[in-house]
Amino acid sequence: MQSRLIILDEAVSALDKSVEAQVLNLLLDLKDEFGLTYIFISHDLNVVRYMSDRVMVMYLGQVAEIGDSETLFDHPAHPYTRALLSSIPSMDPDHRTEEPPLAGDPPNPINPPPGCRFHTRCAHAQALCSERVPSLSPIAHGQIASCWMHVAGSGHTEAPGLLKEAA
Repeated sequence: MQSRLIILDEAVSALDKSVEAQVLNLLLDLKDEFGLTYIFISHDLNVVRYMSDRVMVMYLGQVAEIGDSETLFDHPAHPYTRALLSSIPSMDPDHRTEEPPLAGDPPNPINPPPGCRFHTRCAHAQALCSERVPSLSPIAHGQIASCWMHVAGSGHTEAPGLLKEAA
């Protein structure tokens, strides 16, 4: 019996870019030839986009967002996902990142903050973000995110309002 699921943790992180490209292409060829599924763990967002059909973004060990790769990269919903994507270097001098996408230091992962783990660095954080952990909620484009801004009626000022019942 052949394995159908392969877990790759930072599989190409230490490779020269030309060797990295060869390995990634080989992995895609093997995936197609043998019907493989990869769980591809990486901090290199360009590699993630190239390799993945679906992406899970995590922050301090908790899921921040899950979605179809292209949709997540084109329409990030969670503030952490947006910050990650805005930190990808651009070769275009007109699209340089001049200010860091995040402020402050990450919290201690051994003693994470209460509520949403990202609230200490989030520009959209409000009191409720430090009090309660948001659950993963469906949002637009088939994505799910763990953010009070996407939970109708959550109390976050940027959340959608509840639909009123028809009289």
